[in-house]
Amino acid sequence: MKWLFLVHQVQTPNSRERVKVWRAIKKTGAVLHRNSVYVLPYNKERLEDFQWVCQQIRDSKGEASVFVSEARDKEENKLLRGLFQRARQEEYSSLLSLVERLLNRVRSAQKQRRMTQSLMKSFLKEESVLFENLKDIHRVDFFSNTTQAKVGRAFEQLKAHLASAEPLRTKPPAKYDREAFKKKTWATREHIHIDRLCSAWLILRFIDPQANFVFAPENRLPKEAIPFDVLGAEFSHHGEDCTFETLTKSFQIQDSAIRTIAEIIHDVDLKDHKFGRLEGPGLDAIIRALSVSSADDHESLQKGSIFLDALYKYYSKAFIKK
Repeated sequence: MKWLFLVHQVQTPNSRERVKVWRAIKKTGAVLHRNSVYVLPYNKERLEDFQWVCQQIRDSKGEASVFVSEARDKEENKLLRGLFQRARQEEYSSLLSLVERLLNRVRSAQKQRRMTQSLMKSFLKEESVLFENLKDIHRVDFFSNTTQAKVGRAFEQLKAHLASAEPLRTKPPAKYDREAFKKKTWATREHIHIDRLCSAWLILRFIDPQANFVFAPENRLPKEAIPFDVLGAEFSHHGEDCTFETLTKSFQIQDSAIRTIAEIIHDVDLKDHKFGRLEGPGLDAIIRALSVSSADDHESLQKGSIFLDALYKYYSKAFIKK
């Protein structure tokens, strides 16, 4: 079997130029054979691809040459084919993980009845991007990796779930004047965690600084109190929003730092990775630790507020620097 070998040396110190060369090589589907030597199975189209890469490298003051060579024996052919099989296996496996994660998010949204039109649109956009990735990998899968079929089946499941989904028609939450919610009693379920604790902090910090809180079993919450994060309450989950997000919209809290914190809370509470916030697991662990180490929910809120104040200050400064 004939093979193409690209031998090159990029001499420019410009990292952007180096990345451009790397992307150009990657786009051809070539794999690294040994230091600075990339390989492709031979055909005229791939030879032209390598020649264009050579020209790009030379334009950046580098050196590059393309060689056509026959494998010495079956063992060398097997070795070279194995390089491509492993490279495509890694790419398919990585894509499969992303498809399965999106499928789980779609299933979760359907099960929890929070598949809004905007969330559906977001899912469809993600599916489209992932499908384009699949086509890119398939284009350079020169030896038909077996994992391709598994990824294809995952896409079929994903497309079927999206096709059968019926987006909910949700109206935006009602707007309220913060001045009408001063010195009130607010109530939610006991054993507060991410959404309830952070929502209580938001109420104290931006809505009702002198708020009184009741944390109790849901069937024992005082009727005269304002319920939050309680099933059927005005200030609770609505559509694809967690309680924290509902409160920010209901009381028109326009703040970039709060928006960032809301995204983190959403990802932890709803587990749909909508915003992909990397801080989520850290905040989740901190609040769980506070819950375990505190005598009651009031102490959890007191300790958690110190951390959330610091987090808010940090993100506020980050936006000012931008």
